[in-house]
Amino acid sequence: MKKKFTWKKAIYIILGLLFAVALFSGIGYLVKSNSKESEAFLTRKPTVQNMDDKVMATGKIIPKEEIEIKPNIAGIIDKILVDEGDKVQAGQLIATVRIVPNIAEVNNAQQNVNNQQLQISNAKLNVENMRKQFEIQERLYKQGVASKQEYLNAQQQLYTTQQALRNAQQQLVTAQKSLLIAKTGATPELQGLATTQIRSKASGTVLEVPVKVGSQVIEANSFNAGTTICSIADLNSLIFQGEIDEAQAGKLKQGMDMNIVIGALQNKTFPGRLTMIAPKGKDNNGTIKFPVEGDVFNPNNEYIRAGFSANGEIVLTSKKNALLLDESLIQYEKKNGKDVPFVEVKQKDGKFKKAYVKLGASDGINVEILSGIDKNADVKVWNPSDKDKEELKDKAKK
Repeated sequence: MKKKFTWKKAIYIILGLLFAVALFSGIGYLVKSNSKESEAFLTRKPTVQNMDDKVMATGKIIPKEEIEIKPNIAGIIDKILVDEGDKVQAGQLIATVRIVPNIAEVNNAQQNVNNQQLQISNAKLNVENMRKQFEIQERLYKQGVASKQEYLNAQQQLYTTQQALRNAQQQLVTAQKSLLIAKTGATPELQGLATTQIRSKASGTVLEVPVKVGSQVIEANSFNAGTTICSIADLNSLIFQGEIDEAQAGKLKQGMDMNIVIGALQNKTFPGRLTMIAPKGKDNNGTIKFPVEGDVFNPNNEYIRAGFSANGEIVLTSKKNALLLDESLIQYEKKNGKDVPFVEVKQKDGKFKKAYVKLGASDGINVEILSGIDKNADVKVWNPSDKDKEELKDKAKK
């Protein structure tokens, strides 16, 4: 007995057929698109241009010599006669310091003076008494009543008391000087050594004035570096101070020419010369850096500020009309335990063929091709970036 055909069954059959068609169409599209993507690659041609093999050091511009002006007397800044950026000459007055006496020191010094004055008074009385005793002994000795030993003893006692008076007078002078220093900071004979007038020790430009009027300053001595009133440097004598990676340190030698590029001056370049490569590197977040220094030449006397960030370019070799290729297009394969470089070059039939190349110098972006391909070769971009993939899609749409 035949089953009755219904519209419900017909609808199921039609839906099944539509699903099968959609499924096979989708699979076919994916296979086709994947096949095209696998076969389509971007290519790049080598370029012919000049190439410099150079080492780059990052750093800043600093004065070759920077002098810090410090007082040799403690006190309070009374006047500041210069501003940052002013040009000063050696010996020019920069600031004045006002001495603020320490009450306790003044009182102690005054008490010491009073004590010395009292000692002098007592010493004078002793001297007068000993002189009278000596005169008596001298008369008795001449009359033959006193012995010579008694006469000599009296003479010695008179000399001792006179020496004590002289010592007391010298101590009084010292105490008076201490009192004067406690009050004014110096004595007349020390005005050239300790002075309230702070003068420049050299000619140059004032870089910084870290103190203000009213600031307390401490003198420079064996136990204290002292307070810096201002720093002065000759901005016509500048150096570049920077760092390089350890991989580049072995390529450099003292005396090499370098170009100093200052970003704050619209990347203006100044000539220079490498003067120092540190014998010891420093660990900077796991990377070894070697400090370097170089003279900066300023033939046009342009105004260069101390502290400008700068890059030092040291050219090792320079090649004209070199055949260069993006270094990211180079691939490597193992042969006899060595990494052999090669590229994939597009042929006339659209397929790619492996070509072994000999590499030269590299600047980190492009590498010189010594042999293996010419400037007309279409080299396969085997590791395209997101930008390359977008370019590839644009070409496929066209």
